[in-house]
Amino acid sequence: MILLSGFLTLLWVQERDNRALGLWSLGFSAGALGMVLVSVREVAPPIVAFGLGNGLGISCLGLIWLGCLAFEGETRKGAGLVAAAGGVVWLALFAFPSFAADLGARIFAASILFAGYSFLIIPVLFLGQRREPLPARMVAIVAFGTHGVAHLIRIPMQFIEPVQLVAGHAPLWYGAMMFAFFLQGLASALAIFAMVHERATRRYKVASETDALTLLRNRRAFIDAIARARADAGGAAPGAVLALVDADHFKQVNDTYGHAAGDTVLVELGRLLTREVPETAIVGRLGGEEFGVYLPASVVLRQPDLLDDLRIRVSTMLVEHEGQLPAITVSIGAASLPSGPLDFPLALARADKALYASKKAGRNRVTWGGLDLPAESLDPSRMMDVSSDLASAAPRSAA
Repeated sequence: MILLSGFLTLLWVQERDNRALGLWSLGFSAGALGMVLVSVREVAPPIVAFGLGNGLGISCLGLIWLGCLAFEGETRKGAGLVAAAGGVVWLALFAFPSFAADLGARIFAASILFAGYSFLIIPVLFLGQRREPLPARMVAIVAFGTHGVAHLIRIPMQFIEPVQLVAGHAPLWYGAMMFAFFLQGLASALAIFAMVHERATRRYKVASETDALTLLRNRRAFIDAIARARADAGGAAPGAVLALVDADHFKQVNDTYGHAAGDTVLVELGRLLTREVPETAIVGRLGGEEFGVYLPASVVLRQPDLLDDLRIRVSTMLVEHEGQLPAITVSIGAASLPSGPLDFPLALARADKALYASKKAGRNRVTWGGLDLPAESLDPSRMMDVSSDLASAAPRSAA
């Protein structure tokens, strides 16, 4: 316990703004000191060994509960008083000589207080697990749950086979339970270490896959998400669509209204795309003012005009930044994808060429060009044969 509290303290020193780590460090340090005091009961006065020692142990759980609240981002009125109450109650009871001399009464009170705080911790972690599944959090829930149950079991066991420490008699169940408490404390501390590590790892992963401005998937995460979706669908049915959505004349927005206004346009455009496509679709920002949209075949069958609907909705989108900005439009290039393994660079190149054709034809339109595009699935009024134009097309200029 002393080593674990030391490790938590070192971890907190490196992350001083992490309130949960600070509370856990303080809690486990209190628990370690309490264990030391109880271990010297043969030489220390009872008020120190059992009174202060167990009081610190109870306070340890109260501080761990506060740490769990901080870890899960919860704030509760009077939580500090609740956390401190257990240790205060224990010391107040120990001030009565009759209570201090009655081992059965002490076991009963301590078991209730220890179990109470253990059971307070569980719902906090359980709600956090529903919001953010972490394997280590489940270990912590089990550890604190068994800790609380074990303390409650101590109550009837004291009546069935009382502990007679004065006579030097310690029942087998008492020794086994002390060892179980040690293992539960170790498991809970290690679970807390793992929870901190898992959250940090997950956040680093999310940050590496998320566009900082729009909070959409970045280019790499967009490609990976498509690969996973197609793998989960067994290669995906033919007819899925990869579309590139590019804001028209975006440079003029930046030059006229400033880059902050341009950022606002990109954020609102990302929100609209995410809001208007089904959950099974995948949206990402590929760079600059260009977004990617992947539509599974099932979505295309249900909503064959979805891309054109998106184009129209963007043109009516209101964007506020120090006043209302002029309406923007988007050009879209779409490539219908074959079933089976996907050559993503090729698919992206086809969609990019179709996007260029939309720009060249006047912007604010959807152009199709695909690897696997059944003729009957196309709207002739929106279909363009871009092959002749693309062969001599120069690289796209700033849109």
